[in-house]
Amino acid sequence: MFKGASALNLDSKGRFAMPTMHREPLLGRSSGRLVITVNNTRERCLWLYPQDEWERVEKKVVALPSFDAAAQSLKRFLIGYATDCEMDSASRIRIPAPLREFAALEKHIVLIGQGNKFEIWDEHQWKASCEKWLTAQSGEERLSVELESLSL
Repeated sequence: MFKGASALNLDSKGRFAMPTMHREPLLGRSSGRLVITVNNTRERCLWLYPQDEWERVEKKVVALPSFDAAAQSLKRFLIGYATDCEMDSASRIRIPAPLREFAALEKHIVLIGQGNKFEIWDEHQWKASCEKWLTAQSGEERLSVELESLSL
């Protein structure tokens, strides 16, 4: 399970070094093979999956109905942008230019563990989104049924 937030830097080739705490689990789980794709919500971040986890996600997405507009949109984004990548010998991962552009990634990024995957955010966008989420939580927004029943 991937957790935690790490502030990282992209080099001139669009690479970042995977934090030490995640290297061994990724090497053991998928030999460092990963899939990076876009987040198909209103948020401009990327999702980074270990290869085995991506295969489970991809099967679910491919099985969605072809004549459902929302399902087609999800397929176009998640599968259309999905790119195989691998940690190099220095544990770096290269983010392809179209994905960096989609997420408006600059030099400073944030890698967020999400259990089965990571999110990759531009640092400024991450901070702005955190502020927005905190403001929304203190407002009058109702929680979904699933969140109302969650006990932490």
